[in-house]
Amino acid sequence: MNYFDLHCDTAQIFLDDGESLATTKGHISLKQAERFSRYCQVFALFIHDSYHGKEAFDRYRLLQKSVARQLEMFEQKLAHITDAASMASALNEHKTGVILSVENGAALGGKLENLEEMAKDGVKFFTLTWFGENDLGYGSAAEDKGLKPFGKEVLQNLYEYDIIPDISHLSDKGVYDVFHDTGGALAATHSNARSVLPHFRNLTDEMIQELAKRNGLIGLNLCEAFLKEEPAEASFEDIARQIEYFWKLGAENVLCFGSDFDGAKVPACIGGLNGISGLYSYLQKYGYPEQLLEKLFFGNAYAFFQRNWGKTTAKA
Repeated sequence: MNYFDLHCDTAQIFLDDGESLATTKGHISLKQAERFSRYCQVFALFIHDSYHGKEAFDRYRLLQKSVARQLEMFEQKLAHITDAASMASALNEHKTGVILSVENGAALGGKLENLEEMAKDGVKFFTLTWFGENDLGYGSAAEDKGLKPFGKEVLQNLYEYDIIPDISHLSDKGVYDVFHDTGGALAATHSNARSVLPHFRNLTDEMIQELAKRNGLIGLNLCEAFLKEEPAEASFEDIARQIEYFWKLGAENVLCFGSDFDGAKVPACIGGLNGISGLYSYLQKYGYPEQLLEKLFFGNAYAFFQRNWGKTTAKA
């Protein structure tokens, strides 16, 4: 089977624990990746809300270098993807495609010019906030306020560098500011449906429908707390319930996965990358057509990449 995942926090394990994709006991490893015919993984460079200014950008740089080191160590198995051409090359060579994202706009250190550095590094998605307040705006656990002036400035410049804004973690008012201020492509790399589970980190129906209208991308989060009120009881059934609801709202062509592997506790039935094939089998038995499952597990994210990075690379 094929798999395309919009969000993992495995870079932290590389940096903070000194692990590699060959040695880690986390959710993602080289061994687990072998089960897929085609596999692309977005590695988030996550900046905790406790980092600010230069310290935040320095943390970003260390995380970026930790992923670059993996690419060097395992060049026979991994390939850095920055555009459609590099993706095609990686998949043709049966390598795992590695894509970079930024989680928390505090990573800029308050300097717009750092966007150029991130573009040169190959960053393709940019999550504007984490849970709290930063220079750009307010996260989903902070006050429900909109984007700050710097956030609006960053938003308008992201597209110049072929970087897609990511509304996961953003406050509701911040999300609607993004909708109002740009007509470009958008993503919610690791967010679920609030109508299925009323958690503040999940998306409202209106947000989901707007992303579908824009031909955007939504990565279904496998964090058990975003799937069920009793997180420890989260199961394949709860994941299927989320999928069905997204499809009901017209997200058939935009829904994929943003697992949050190595950044969240996932259901025991998943456990890690190995559990994705079990989920696929469960959904097959549930009666979903193969065409829909192929789009969900790989095709939608692949098509989004082709649309948005098929002809150009980031400005240097």
